[in-house]
Amino acid sequence: MARRYSVDGQRAVASSAPQTLLGTTGTTAIRLCWYDILLGVSGSPADNAILWYVQRSTAAGTSTAVTPQALDPGDPAATASAGKNHSADPTYTANAILFHLALNQRASHRWVAAPGGELKVPATANNGLGLYPVHASFTGNADATVHFEE
Repeated sequence: MARRYSVDGQRAVASSAPQTLLGTTGTTAIRLCWYDILLGVSGSPADNAILWYVQRSTAAGTSTAVTPQALDPGDPAATASAGKNHSADPTYTANAILFHLALNQRASHRWVAAPGGELKVPATANNGLGLYPVHASFTGNADATVHFEE
């Protein structure tokens, strides 16, 4: 049975360019996949449409480390690494956007993969997934939690 973990993060949305909120990076020993994503915006609500993306990456970028939390307390520490609030984005794979959602800031959203529809990466060193919100002028905080398995 796969081991399942959770990571969460927050960052200010300040640009129409990708600014990664959360990322996970696998190894040659595991096939990393995301199966549950929770999205929202904290602070004063407004009528902004935030564009949310999940994209494959081939290098982790520079970020604040996040320790994945085992959803089953009997599981060992995660093999995958995770980061939030990136100061240098991961190296995203061109045209490898796996998830794109326009979501009004006043709404929160939960995406759960249908069985077999998880967002996966190969068991290759430094391959991973990154989540980023985009808006041309909104500068509030975006929040997310990702559940993944390995």
